[in-house]
Amino acid sequence: MSGRLKLKAPANSASNLDDNVNERILSECHGIYTDKEKGLVQLAGDLGLPLLPPRKKITVMLMGNHSAGKSSFINWYVEEHIQRTGVAIETQGFTFITSGRKRESLTFLSSTRTYINFCLLLGVADYLSTEISSSRQKKFSLVTFIDTPGLVDGDMKYEFDVEKALIWLGDQVDLIFVFFDPMGQALCKRTLNIVEKLNEKNNEKLRFYLSKADEVPQENDRQRVMMQIVQELCKRPGLNKCGFDMPTIYIPDPAKPSRCLNQIDEVCQTIEKTINQTVQNTLNHLEQDAEVIAERIDVKLAEDR
Repeated sequence: MSGRLKLKAPANSASNLDDNVNERILSECHGIYTDKEKGLVQLAGDLGLPLLPPRKKITVMLMGNHSAGKSSFINWYVEEHIQRTGVAIETQGFTFITSGRKRESLTFLSSTRTYINFCLLLGVADYLSTEISSSRQKKFSLVTFIDTPGLVDGDMKYEFDVEKALIWLGDQVDLIFVFFDPMGQALCKRTLNIVEKLNEKNNEKLRFYLSKADEVPQENDRQRVMMQIVQELCKRPGLNKCGFDMPTIYIPDPAKPSRCLNQIDEVCQTIEKTINQTVQNTLNHLEQDAEVIAERIDVKLAEDR
């Protein structure tokens, strides 16, 4: 396999080279599993072993109250205006934003069986869309974002069980970003309830951010908001034992300079670390799966003799 992964270094930055190498590794590993004639999935199936191919990208789900800046963050990361943004509840379904060869908008998710089950089990097929962008900014070629419905309290009704949908997705994704908007419904009970349930099985995936932090003019006001959010989270069973880290982030705008500390680069670093860990995990699983298949073949040969 090592011979297949050798790359000719392109004339670009070290960061882009790392992206190309990671992309090639994940793509080639996926191909080793899914080759129709001699892939590991086919071979394992013939031997009675259940085996799933690895993903070629990591998946990041963004959730929070409406107008928390989820769509704005995606547009900033991709450096393309893909998602609508505004004060109104713009995102009322689930949008998968992923990279591809050309810009496309699909009304239904053309994806894996996993997400087809998502549609069938939770009745969200009519509320799914996919946005494909050819952007190569940051680490986008190795990331799929899931923009989720804005959460509100009160009489707001969703056409599907939004709580079950978010919890189900939380089990599938690699990272869960929770955005708290200090100027909006940062203490939305629906958001806190879902976070509490997600924490039961996926606490290692959860990351909390105080979004739109530049809209709070005074530092002491920002600290007060953060303390209120942390206090509310700590009241929830299971969350009160966690140490909360809540970086302050906002979309940088040269026309509106702010003295507020912007830790949005930490979000990018979290994504990059998860990509690197996924590459290592994929290689480890490939080695383990190959060994299991080899052992099963030896058993079958012995039985034949």
